[in-house]
Amino acid sequence: MADLGLLPTAERAPRSKSVVPGSRVRVRDAEGEHEHTVISRATADSPPGCVSVRSPVGMALLGRRAGDQVQVQTPGGVRLLTVVDVVAAPDPSSPRSARGCEG
Repeated sequence: MADLGLLPTAERAPRSKSVVPGSRVRVRDAEGEHEHTVISRATADSPPGCVSVRSPVGMALLGRRAGDQVQVQTPGGVRLLTVVDVVAAPDPSSPRSARGCEG
């Protein structure tokens, strides 16, 4: 399985059991693996990979654990997502926190 650039192994945050706001989530779909940071609010200038808890993908991922599968209705159609990995939300003072997504 390819590392999608989460963080070098030594810097990885502790694994989380389920997705909560601030979690980084690696999912697999028909197109491959993707990483999302689940955030409480999105802004117009949020970088790619940031997904709001109010979006279809964000709502579907909340509370999920590695190995869970979920179908998500998106504007492009229904997507089947498999949660590959959940990394706990980092310390809010960390430069790697979800704040980069929230602007």
